[in-house]
Amino acid sequence: MKSKIILLFINTLFISGLISAQYEITIDAYILDRDTQQPIPYVNVGFLDKGIGTVSDQNGHIFMQYDEEKIGLQSTLQLSSLGYKTIQLSSQQLFELLKNNNTIFMEPSVYALEAATVTAEKRNKKTIGNLQGIGLMGYWKDAKALGAEIGTRIKISHRNSKLLQLKFNVLENITDSLLVRVNVYESKGKVPGRNMLTSNIYHTISRKKGMEVIDLSDYNIIVHDDVMVSLELIKVYGKEIEFSVSASPDGRSYLRYVSQDKWDVNKDVGMAFSVDISYPKEKTQLRKRETPDDIVLYWDTSFSAANHDPTYTYQFLKEYLKEIKNTTVTLIPFSNTTHGKQKFVIRNGKSNQLVASLNNMTYNGATNFSALFKEENRPDHYMVVSDGQATFGEPKQVYDVPVFYINHTPNPNDLLLHKAAIQSEGYYLNLTKISVDQALSNIVYELEDNNIYQTDKTEELIQGLVTSSGKPVQGCKVSVKGTLIQTITDANGSFSIDANKEDVLMFGFFGMESQEITLDATKNINVDLISNYTVLDEILVETKDNNEQDEIVEDVFGNKVKKKSLGVAMYTLEEKDFQQSAIYLSDLIRGQFPGVQVFGWGDDAVYRMRRPEPPIFVVDGLQFGTTPPTFLFPTQIKSISAITGLSGSARYGGDGRSGVFIITTKYGDISNNEEDKPANHLLVKGNEYTTSTFLLDVNHNRPSYLDNLWNSTSYKEAKEIYYNLRKKYAISIPFYSYSATYFKRWDTVFADQVLSNISEIGFDNPQALLVLAFKLEAIEEYHNAAFLYARILDLAPDAAQSHLDLARIYVSIGKYKLAFELYKKILQNKESAMDFEEIAEQAESEIRRLLNFHRSELTYKDVPDEFLAVKGVPVRLVFQWSDPQSEFELQFVSPEKKFSKWKHVFKENKEELLSKVQSGVSSKEFIIDNAMPGEWIINVQSFGDASALNPAFMKYTVYTNYGLPNETKKVQCINLYNQKEKVTLDKIIL
Repeated sequence: MKSKIILLFINTLFISGLISAQYEITIDAYILDRDTQQPIPYVNVGFLDKGIGTVSDQNGHIFMQYDEEKIGLQSTLQLSSLGYKTIQLSSQQLFELLKNNNTIFMEPSVYALEAATVTAEKRNKKTIGNLQGIGLMGYWKDAKALGAEIGTRIKISHRNSKLLQLKFNVLENITDSLLVRVNVYESKGKVPGRNMLTSNIYHTISRKKGMEVIDLSDYNIIVHDDVMVSLELIKVYGKEIEFSVSASPDGRSYLRYVSQDKWDVNKDVGMAFSVDISYPKEKTQLRKRETPDDIVLYWDTSFSAANHDPTYTYQFLKEYLKEIKNTTVTLIPFSNTTHGKQKFVIRNGKSNQLVASLNNMTYNGATNFSALFKEENRPDHYMVVSDGQATFGEPKQVYDVPVFYINHTPNPNDLLLHKAAIQSEGYYLNLTKISVDQALSNIVYELEDNNIYQTDKTEELIQGLVTSSGKPVQGCKVSVKGTLIQTITDANGSFSIDANKEDVLMFGFFGMESQEITLDATKNINVDLISNYTVLDEILVETKDNNEQDEIVEDVFGNKVKKKSLGVAMYTLEEKDFQQSAIYLSDLIRGQFPGVQVFGWGDDAVYRMRRPEPPIFVVDGLQFGTTPPTFLFPTQIKSISAITGLSGSARYGGDGRSGVFIITTKYGDISNNEEDKPANHLLVKGNEYTTSTFLLDVNHNRPSYLDNLWNSTSYKEAKEIYYNLRKKYAISIPFYSYSATYFKRWDTVFADQVLSNISEIGFDNPQALLVLAFKLEAIEEYHNAAFLYARILDLAPDAAQSHLDLARIYVSIGKYKLAFELYKKILQNKESAMDFEEIAEQAESEIRRLLNFHRSELTYKDVPDEFLAVKGVPVRLVFQWSDPQSEFELQFVSPEKKFSKWKHVFKENKEELLSKVQSGVSSKEFIIDNAMPGEWIINVQSFGDASALNPAFMKYTVYTNYGLPNETKKVQCINLYNQKEKVTLDKIIL
């Protein structure tokens, strides 16, 4: 046979008289059994840890190409297969081997198998591993990546466990079918160890979606310790591959992208593989855990843990340390982060110094479990003392080290602590329900934590109904006076709230007189709110009804006729109906006419009326063709009419077949008066900006009770004042907001801890959590903000804003696929429980940006083509307010000192505000283009009364060059409730 190693000359470089050659090398060879001369199928072939490899086919044939320069002279080619001795070759040895022959022989290996005794022992059966995936996946998308593996760690708690079945959920499979190999590796180090199998386990996957089961029972796989189970891609039947399986945040996954490549370990994602096993029934004698020489003790010092008696935990620790006698305990207090590490050497079980230190703890901040378990050198045991109220991040699974969670508080999160302990092979010790002796037994001996904790704690809530004139009021705020306990009414006006006898319930809604009710023994409350604008509303409705039938409009020939006798598909939008937030012509038209679509922003917008061709524009009788009159802006326009379909051709001929926009301005025929053409899109007359405002001051209208804090002269004094004030203002959002701002002058870590208290006092209050999320985004703490936005979605799943916020923050933390799916759900707007129409425009802006920046990481076949065009805008402004019932005004001042306003005021924008409240939307975007360069001023002013405990805050985000590679982003969080006088929020230079 001729040699089948081919060197393809790529290029030659001449540098300083030296010649450097670069080659592409192709290996085309066969792998045979040395003894039988038969081909060996599905051998793993590749350069170790280089990302270049393959698998031989069923005939032992390998075909592999690689760049010689990338591999280098020191790289090792490895060939491995179960039942054969592994071969390792240098590049030179490989060349010599294939110089005259294209055959590689592998030598069979002889396994010394342990003697097996078949007995009639009784065995238990159970399922272990991750039983279900949660929003994550593992996948293959490259048909050439043969030998690629997706694996996860499976915890084995019984010796002599036999693996019976491997199960996993197929999310997607577009191939005809896949041939995979199941591998079982030892799992004692950071990466998978030796393959424990003695024969290959092949399985063909043809299922497109659903649960796949691989029978392992005939292979007699007996394991005694943890293993890593993987699926290896062997062959693809078909030209394309898109295959994915479920994964979850629990566990650890191992990925290998091609044969013989290095393992990529992901500690935050586990493949949702489950394994059915059988194991011998345990003997009655208990097995002791190994005595720990090194213990890390995490102690929860969050604000919520301050008022609980730790006596039982002190007693337990003393008894446990007496039991193990000599060890080292590293004490690490934690709240929103870890702090103040101390090490104690325990000799003869004496723990007085440790307990004394615990007794002097200071409690402040949120509970953030995600800050734990980051030691480079793992201890023998972890112990975590906490109530499990994870207000700022949940526990992560720990491997190789058991974690014991301990609680001494009356209302812990049992489910979270129990799950975390089981995942990390520890035990949950709830000292309010078990004795110290029982707790000692559970930690000293290797016992399975089979306790069952109640999933639903039923609470007797106050039920009620809020109406106005007998009609249900959706979005009414119901709160317990003097607390942060709060809810809102649903579409039926119903609510339920955790309140007790003699509590005072407060009811508040836009345009309604507030009410307060003191609770008695009654559990069902009916409240009828009185409107402040009842008489005005009746007049407006009557006038609208009387005028609609007699409205005078122009027909397609310019004649004045009654609208009801028009006889064509013509729709008219009057100035009184214009969106006050409109800055461009496209803002007026978008979403206002049946059958009309507007794509894009500002002057670049594209218009369509049920046909692919663009409509024509007629301004004050003059036809402008299909070019939009971008010189016109909302404040100049009196009315806009749209003639859809073929009706427009009656007057405008073939040009009007795709629809006509008829625009009437306030100034008559502007086409022949060049001097009257506007220089900008703001009012030409009557809106000159002549006032001056103060720049935003974070300390504006600061409460007087904080004066002593601001006047303190040392960090120590300031902390003493803060803790004294906290006794009185413990549930005040402004107290923590102002205090955190103050402490940044001394210690940013402590300032962040102070701010994080908001999640402790308002964990069930979406408005309070929004304030904290706003502030975290402003300091770029995106992961903590993401935890809060996920919590807000749990609390308010029917609010459209909750979905948009979570999608946005997912982008900030790199979870592009999850963000993409949320954006698509919003734009499809098929959810029966909610309406996303109010945020569709923002979602469109966001999904375009996501596709601009991260298209290569997404599958976007189901996305309309217009979203794929790379577009950017000079400035995009996004405003979001924490209280949906906030009333305020935004003012935009142009470089020519002309202004426009957008008001979020119920009396002036009743329908818009009601729509936002009902759909759960509390944000708005604005676009500023570069048609008018210079300095733009953004002003804000707040109206209405503010809650003392939980007032309104605003997040202001400004993007420059939005959606482009040179994009910048700035986020501010302001005290909206304090801006009773108009203040300048920002100045932007274009």
